[in-house]
Amino acid sequence: MTNTTDEFHATYQHYPREVAAQVTLGAAGAALTAAVPPGPGACVAITTACAALVTRLGLVEYLGVVADRAADAVVRPVDAPFALPERLYGRGAPPSAERLAEGGERCVAAWRRWATSAGTAADDPRGVAGALGLAAWCAWALGSTARARTRARYALDIDHTDPLAELVVRWCRNRQGPTWWPVSSTVG
Repeated sequence: MTNTTDEFHATYQHYPREVAAQVTLGAAGAALTAAVPPGPGACVAITTACAALVTRLGLVEYLGVVADRAADAVVRPVDAPFALPERLYGRGAPPSAERLAEGGERCVAAWRRWATSAGTAADDPRGVAGALGLAAWCAWALGSTARARTRARYALDIDHTDPLAELVVRWCRNRQGPTWWPVSSTVG
């Protein structure tokens, strides 16, 4: 006879990264768009939320909102793989450039904190790579392929299997930019 309680606990223990990412998603969204620079706790929230792909895709949607809707944005995980956000591919109306730039820089700040040994045991290297992958996507979405490529390569140095960083590198290599920016601004 199978005990469902044991199955539940085995599943919960098998996916602690996803559970932690889900729990910190709201705090990470706030840290990426707050009026003040992120402190150590905010950096941990960013890297923890970026450890799981579904929550990172939720942050893509959150950071990629159109400027006039930024104040109403709510961060939610994406129900991947069936509902990948159009924003991920650079489709739709132009997002708030300021929001993307600030979010990308805050992801880089979380990585720098980790890379300079100021990180804590709470920082998961996959989450740090995920934060850099998100920073790479933000740069790509802004039309800065050189910056996007650099950030994505740093992410892949930490976790060579990071899917968002791999996508950004591929898009940069193929000179594929988001539809909301002119082609000339995406080649660089």
